[in-house]
Formats: sequence, structure tokens, C-alpha cells
Amino acid sequence: MQKLNIPDDINNYTHKFFEHVRWGDTDGHNHVNNVSFSRYFESARVDIIRSLETKKYSFVIVSFSINYFSQVFYPSNIEIGSSLENIGKSSLSIMHGLFVDGKCKSTAKSILAYADLQKNKPKTISKELKLQIKNILRGGASDEI
Repeated sequence: MQKLNIPDDINNYTHKFFEHVRWGDTDGHNHVNNVSFSRYFESARVDIIRSLETKKYSFVIVSFSINYFSQVFYPSNIEIGSSLENIGKSSLSIMHGLFVDGKCKSTAKSILAYADLQKNKPKTISKELKLQIKNILRGGASDEI
């Protein structure tokens, strides 16, 4: 059997987001519904991109995938870690890990395109914006763009 590559430390992620399981996130057995995982990751992603968007330009989701490793139950406190995987000309990818009591329950990958919202077209990510993204998702400024 192949060993799963499950992150074992939330501190390997540079951006942290905290959430809690609500009763409405569960089925009748206190088990968190899989759709709720998507919402938790969405909240973490939105927490990141809100500081990077303007009325004219923002990041839009183009791909999202989730890996489920273990169940989560109500009540639980959730910590989601996020880190920059890659940044390109007009898109970026973010890796996420969802932890409960220090154990990784799920991972996800978000691919976002930078877009001109009025023209509904891709927009090149400027050097300045790349630095902002790296400051948020890599834990500090970088000369490498």
C-alpha cells in the first residue's frame, strides 16, 4: 500500500486561518459534510485575496481540488495553513492544509487567475503585486520574482 503524503506540521504553512465547525456543517452523526471542507478552504483563500484585490482587479478560482484523510466532527476548532506553491504571469497556486488538534485532516490546492473584472479577461500580475503575494504566502519579502 502506498504511503500518503500527509503534512504533519501546520507550521510548514506561512499563512494561518482559524475556523470552527458549526452544527450546520455536519450530518446527523456530528460528522462534517465534505462540502463544508470546501467552504473552510474557501474562507482561508478569501482571507488571503481580500487584501490583494481592487474593485477592478481580483483573483478568481479556476481550479480547486481536495484530498480527504480523516473525518472531522462537531465540535472542533480548525486551523487552515496556506502557502504559495507557484506564481506565474497571470495566475497562482496555493497549497492548503486543514488541521484539527495538530493533525492534518485534509489538504487542498487552489489555482487562481488574476482578472480584469470589468473586461472579464486575464490580467498580468505586476511585480509589485507578486511581492505582496509572496509577503503573505511565503512569510516575508523576496527579491525573487
